[in-house]
Amino acid sequence: MQAFYERFHSYALSVALAYASDREDALELVNDSFLKAFGNMNAMKNEESVLPWLRKIVVNTAIDYYRKRRKQAFNVSTDVVETTLEEPYLNDNAIFAQLSAEHIITVLQQLPLPYRLVFSLYVLDGFAHREIAEQLGITESTSRSHLTEANRRLRRALASQTTINHERTGR
Repeated sequence: MQAFYERFHSYALSVALAYASDREDALELVNDSFLKAFGNMNAMKNEESVLPWLRKIVVNTAIDYYRKRRKQAFNVSTDVVETTLEEPYLNDNAIFAQLSAEHIITVLQQLPLPYRLVFSLYVLDGFAHREIAEQLGITESTSRSHLTEANRRLRRALASQTTINHERTGR
């Protein structure tokens, strides 16, 4: 079990970071996920399926974590993030190519939990809105709305931070 944990810890952490508010929460998700994995090792069919199997456990653990905190998670602020950027600039995908995955995950973690969870389930794990709605106990339209808002907030935050970094470096 220790060898399994050491071998796949980084992978599980990378999945958990997309769902957690910070690294500490991600580590909690990872530890809970490994406890579930150790209890279900016989469910793993073959070695080639380890990563998808472990990813599913981490994602389901994140969903369980969300369900436990659901009441406080839905206290989503409807405040609009103020920015001086104009919309055409936000559609420039070239600026996002310069960002590291770590930086994007950091910005993703700043989203309110419902937005972050829907975004991660839809974009990173390929769930349909119907599946997300069933898993989270929300409507499909709420799932779509959360995804739209998550995209908007991410694009603005990433664009504004990219602008700030360009001003600092002079590029």
